[in-house]
Amino acid sequence: MRSKRKTFFSILVLIILVIASHFFGLLNPLENILRGIVSPGSNLMYGLSVKIGEQEDRHADELLKNKTAETALQLAEEENKELRAQSQFLEKQKWQTVGADVTGKNIDTLGNTLIINRGARDGIKENNPVIIRDGILIGKIARVEEKISIIRIINDNQSKFAATIINTDRSLGLIEGGYGISVQMNYIPQNETINIGETIITSGLEENVPRGLLIGTIETVEKEAYQPFQKAIVKPLANLNKINLVSVIISH
Repeated sequence: MRSKRKTFFSILVLIILVIASHFFGLLNPLENILRGIVSPGSNLMYGLSVKIGEQEDRHADELLKNKTAETALQLAEEENKELRAQSQFLEKQKWQTVGADVTGKNIDTLGNTLIINRGARDGIKENNPVIIRDGILIGKIARVEEKISIIRIINDNQSKFAATIINTDRSLGLIEGGYGISVQMNYIPQNETINIGETIITSGLEENVPRGLLIGTIETVEKEAYQPFQKAIVKPLANLNKINLVSVIISH
């Protein structure tokens, strides 16, 4: 026990002496010698770490540039594909249309709208239908300014379209949006048979909207006994969250 205490106090005294010697500069000669021995190796290691860091930064920059280029190429290919599909579809129709880019989006608790870079000077008017690809309806013009227009998307709370189900009865109903998150077809006669997966198109009963624009498919059917109408939850054919290019039908 005494031996352990003696060792402990010896080490403590030695540490105190070393600290005091360093504080009063008594160890400067020895420290300079050690620094001279260690410094070249330290400088070499630091230089290597800097070079490695620079190489990693260059590699990260190259990866970022490649990724950016790939993303830009992918977006360009998608836009070209979209343009080709719209052009091929519109070539078969006698409609007068205006192509536009989506420049902004507004989502709130009550609806869903898009901003496009075409307006009154391009012949666009309120209630003109808006489509993508091969005749897929995505909404209707809600407001027009000189150089821009606002599209009310089909899932907007104020969106309404006269529609037909491609079934035996050619069931009629009204497509309505649900607060920017859903689409449903209401006022379908109760005595008519509708099935999941059937396609819904515009009925042509609206003045500005031609018949046959694709809307979506029936996802679920809600039918209650003793009610005059049934309704269907609709899955839109368009991805309403990824719309970049559109065509506005200004006459048909």
